[in-house]
Amino acid sequence: MEHFLPGCDHAEELAEMGRYEETELQGIVAVPGAAEVVSALAGYPWGIVTSAWRTLAEARIAAAGIPVPKVIVPVDEIRHGKPDPEGFLRAAHRLGVAPEECVAFEDTRPGIIAGVNAGMRVVGILTTMPADGLKHRPLIRDFRDVTVQPRGDILSVDLRDASLIAG
Repeated sequence: MEHFLPGCDHAEELAEMGRYEETELQGIVAVPGAAEVVSALAGYPWGIVTSAWRTLAEARIAAAGIPVPKVIVPVDEIRHGKPDPEGFLRAAHRLGVAPEECVAFEDTRPGIIAGVNAGMRVVGILTTMPADGLKHRPLIRDFRDVTVQPRGDILSVDLRDASLIAG
């Protein structure tokens, strides 16, 4: 807004835009395969670290038909957003899982940097940016390239790596 209306107070416009984003949920869909992966995680710790604020995140998760996890770390509840690892470290702590035992799926370069700097295994997902923008391996096209299977007290996460496909 500053670009189009420089030097103005944008508080009212930003509040209106926020209300719109929280209520205009038409067309919000889950990433292909996400519902199946979340279903496979039942009974295991999982969460979402997002650059959205809590109200928006919960509205969009529900609109996509994904159950809202017990652990959500939205941008409005941390001091430093991505690429800082604070959100991922907080999520791991709240989940009771060591960061190095976590797998983070990220669709942006700042998110990948945050997950790596948190000490997590990070998988790039090609839903927002092309491979050359993510600059990371492994890559998956979407969650249909992920298989999650319980193995005792741990989960096995297998990937169909799209790195070669993506270039």
